[in-house]
Amino acid sequence: MHILNFQYQDASKVDNGFWREIGVKSDAITETESILLSARIKAMLDSFKMPALLELCQLYDIAKMDNEESIKDQLRSLPLEQRHLILFLHDFSNRKKKSIYKYYDSLSLEETQYTKSSLAKLIHLYRINPVHLIQIFTWFLWDNRASGKLFVFDKNISSSVAYNIAREYNFHIQLRDALFQGSGSKNYYRVFSSSAVSNKVLILLYRLINDAPRPDFVTAPRNREVSPALFLIDVEKKTVEIKALTTEEISIKRYLEQTLGSPLSHVQTQVYTEYSKEIFINTIIKGSTTTAIGQPIEDFTVFKVRFRNSPLKNSPKVTLELDDLDIWPSVEEAHAQGAVNIESLKDLESLHFKSSEGSRLIKSTILDNGNVIFSMDDSNLDQFAKKAIEKKFVDKFGIPLYREISNEHFEEGKADKIDYLLTASSVEKPSPYERSIITSLKEQRILEENVTKYFYCLNCMIDYSYQDPEDVPNECDGCDGQQIKTKVGSVLSVNINEVYKFTKDRIKVESYAWFISRENELNLGPTKLRCMHLAAVQNEERQLQLVFADKSIKKSVLRYLNRQMKPTLLILIGQQERMIDYSDYSCVEPINFGKIYTKGEREFSSLLDDIYETLERRTKTYISAAANAAFQAISNLSEEKLSQKEYTDKMFEDHVFAILKDIFPNAEKWGKEMSGQEVPEGIFTISYRDDKENKVYQKVFSYDCKLNTNGKGYDLNISEQRKAVQYVNTLNQNDYIRAFSDRHQLSGHIFISNQFRENNFKTMSEHFYEHLDDSYDTQAVFLNVKVLCHLYDNFCKHSVKINNSRKIFYRDLFKALMAEQVTVSSIDNVLRKALDESLAEYKTLATNKVTLELKGP
Repeated sequence: MHILNFQYQDASKVDNGFWREIGVKSDAITETESILLSARIKAMLDSFKMPALLELCQLYDIAKMDNEESIKDQLRSLPLEQRHLILFLHDFSNRKKKSIYKYYDSLSLEETQYTKSSLAKLIHLYRINPVHLIQIFTWFLWDNRASGKLFVFDKNISSSVAYNIAREYNFHIQLRDALFQGSGSKNYYRVFSSSAVSNKVLILLYRLINDAPRPDFVTAPRNREVSPALFLIDVEKKTVEIKALTTEEISIKRYLEQTLGSPLSHVQTQVYTEYSKEIFINTIIKGSTTTAIGQPIEDFTVFKVRFRNSPLKNSPKVTLELDDLDIWPSVEEAHAQGAVNIESLKDLESLHFKSSEGSRLIKSTILDNGNVIFSMDDSNLDQFAKKAIEKKFVDKFGIPLYREISNEHFEEGKADKIDYLLTASSVEKPSPYERSIITSLKEQRILEENVTKYFYCLNCMIDYSYQDPEDVPNECDGCDGQQIKTKVGSVLSVNINEVYKFTKDRIKVESYAWFISRENELNLGPTKLRCMHLAAVQNEERQLQLVFADKSIKKSVLRYLNRQMKPTLLILIGQQERMIDYSDYSCVEPINFGKIYTKGEREFSSLLDDIYETLERRTKTYISAAANAAFQAISNLSEEKLSQKEYTDKMFEDHVFAILKDIFPNAEKWGKEMSGQEVPEGIFTISYRDDKENKVYQKVFSYDCKLNTNGKGYDLNISEQRKAVQYVNTLNQNDYIRAFSDRHQLSGHIFISNQFRENNFKTMSEHFYEHLDDSYDTQAVFLNVKVLCHLYDNFCKHSVKINNSRKIFYRDLFKALMAEQVTVSSIDNVLRKALDESLAEYKTLATNKVTLELKGP
């Protein structure tokens, strides 16, 4: 498919397709009835002033007249084809006047110039060559897109080759293929149009994003929807600006480097550090009276501001907006009320302002190195207006637009910088500030530098590593070249053991509010995570799990951590927190190690308190949702052969625990995270009061999950019997269980499976009777998943009634669990009394009847 410029190089080939390609509603114009067409021409001409009309007279060889109406009459009398063309070009000029004027003025036209009317300019250009309209259309799309990424060629480039990129079909094919391959052979591209004027080569590319029919008044045409990408080569300045997706940008950059024979470097300005932290903060929280230059800023009204986080619970984003009014008094009030605060440059996410240059959005971008860039959508802005806005912004806030700004003056910025340095394998030209951090991290052995020495031949450029200078030869073994050079390279890497030790030392401070209760390692397939379990000194029931990750975390691992239903702080080392979406993981809160590193000991304690409270609140609301999801997963669990790849024993354990946790809140799961220790899957308790005996009964059950995958029933063989008895004997000696249980031991050990072997019931019970310590009579109990799901289904359906009769429900449920086999009928017996409103301890108010009463007849 040829570029549009070539397709319509010959004026005789201009058709409706040409006009459609450049966005002109030509079909609607040509199908307009004569009377309506005349009315449309008249309305258009009525908007023209005399100088513009005189230019049209010149173009159409109409004798000059002093009377506007006479000129308009002459123009309305032009042949139908000419009138159609005028309307086509007028329609094309909509919203493109800036691009039309800029393009027209850039041409070196020897003929008469038209300066008063965009329509006259278009008629003039169309008569020279219709391709000029295609080029204007291309420039319009370029001008209408915000600034892209700017690169500079390291070497001189051939202007003829650069122009060939716009003109030659073979170059277009190569560019198209490069983009196709760069997308992983998924996206199709075409070079749609180009423009080569004033030492500038502009290319417009189309990416196919959809191919489907669209509804239409007459018939449904095929619509191949596209997304544009553009790049501009400035041959004189040796620069390239690319406005495209990141993957497209990479492919375009590689193509230009190969085609023009020069590497491209991203244009980077010196990082800006010369601003005052206090001034920046005050311009936000005292913005109605404070500016960086100490004087009011005229013609710059900020009416909307958005903050990335706030001091409110869960740190939500906060947006403040007023219609046509200055927002700063509202920001001051919000700060006084504790709703917003500025602790970093990045806290200011965006602002909308109005001025004589128009309404614009300024937003901040957080770079990987922790620095921040404030940028503005500068589409359709001339350079004078753009510079005026830039000056007002810097006068107001003391920081520039379009400049990388160091965030090092803020503690949050320091944390981001540490995360960046832990992420980077090397840092080119580190700033003094970055160098000082690297030195500190290396002294603490958190950051390690691995130095590699190598030599190479200037002729064949093959690298060889060496340890001792004597190992460097005088000449190359490959080509006998004698120009041998040596270099030293270094790679930075994180020592996760030292990160773990650093965090552990912080927690071990004597006056600390938290202590380490235990440590373990999670083995989740190829992923291994070190874990640290904390408990609060004042209240050991407040527990927080710390998980350390120095590699990217898979979704499956996050789902596992979430299914544990434990408040979990995921400490990311050398990773970017913003690269992972944690919105679906209520029990997991991510934090970069940089925040821990920069916090003082007391501040870190407070941070843990805040995180625990947030996670505890979210975890409580998550339990019912997790249990419902677990119910859906195992309610139809097959008794036939299962694929362990699709459904694993770990999933089964997590699902069972979620359901048990919702029914029995006082529950704990051990399972895989205490692998290698003689403990069952977990425990749960049942407590209820007997009013007749005026006594509280407190029961403890342990449980084990046994997923059967062969369709023959889980085999509780002699090895399983021995393990179960060992679990029970161990737990029965636990002081906390003995103190809690009214029988000073476990009431039962429950086996939960999707399918049992019936002959195991008797053998397991006999083994318990024979091998338990003489002072214990803990029973072996068998609970099929279908029975558990039947219990949970009714527990959810009748939650209000069960809550009103919770003494009866848990009393009778305990009795049902003390049978060797728990059955659907035994659960139904529990529910029969629990749902009997005549036995309910509490009554339910018929709130719907209250509502009807209030509404009246």
